[in-house]
Amino acid sequence: MAFKVVGREDELASVAAFVDEARDGPVALVLDGEAGIGKSTLWLAGVEHARTQGLGVLSARPAEAESSLAYVGLGDLFEDVLDDVLPALTPPRRRALEIAMLRDEASGDRLDDRALAVAMRDVLELLGEHGRILLAVDDVQWLDLSSSSALAFALRRLKGSQVLVLLARRPAGEAGAPGLEQALAADRVQRLPVGPLSIGALHSVLRDRLGRSFARQTLLRIHDRSGGNPFFALELARALEADVDRLEPLPVPETLEEVSHRARHTAPTLPRALSPESRPTLGGS
Repeated sequence: MAFKVVGREDELASVAAFVDEARDGPVALVLDGEAGIGKSTLWLAGVEHARTQGLGVLSARPAEAESSLAYVGLGDLFEDVLDDVLPALTPPRRRALEIAMLRDEASGDRLDDRALAVAMRDVLELLGEHGRILLAVDDVQWLDLSSSSALAFALRRLKGSQVLVLLARRPAGEAGAPGLEQALAADRVQRLPVGPLSIGALHSVLRDRLGRSFARQTLLRIHDRSGGNPFFALELARALEADVDRLEPLPVPETLEEVSHRARHTAPTLPRALSPESRPTLGGS
């Protein structure tokens, strides 16, 4: 079930403007924010808007558990277009790409990283000849290093190609390697901080997702405890009984990290924590 994005009108407008503006050369928009704040929701909105505007979309949503696997990100991004571009590549570049994408065996030879990186540049240029391209990576802090390095090489060498890069990431100090956006000059990168929801917006999220309202005092306490983080607030609200004593502490975890920890390690005692339906609607990253 799809839900309306609430409380993010300015951010949605910024994402749409980034997609709509025609600029030569690669440019990037980076959605920065803590886990659960709603970056993925905005990222998904940008991807969908790009599709409706006729852009070619290459997208990947890497996971922490897969970040040590080589070239997983490239596979997610380019698997669907590989057959269209492979014939146009020179043999060394084509072979390197086929090996990285598990289309061919390495036959004992080490994969040529430079040939692969140049192939990535060629692929983006070839795709760009047919129109504007959006290269979109959610949770880019989990993008495997091999994919990130090849893409960074390609982006640094793209000239006059209308490639847009849409990234969502946690703050640089929290996790992951240096951002893919660092491959571009500073004036080619826009950053959009994704901050907390207002009390009113948070109330709408809780009402729409849970089908129930909360007393204003309880709502204020949920907002205060969650810091306006919609994912955290939703999980807190799920754990609350209908009637909460205003004088007693909320009987819920203190932090988002504690919610995540309980969900991973003590699921029987917190069965509703990190419930699946909250992930796609709130952009749990």
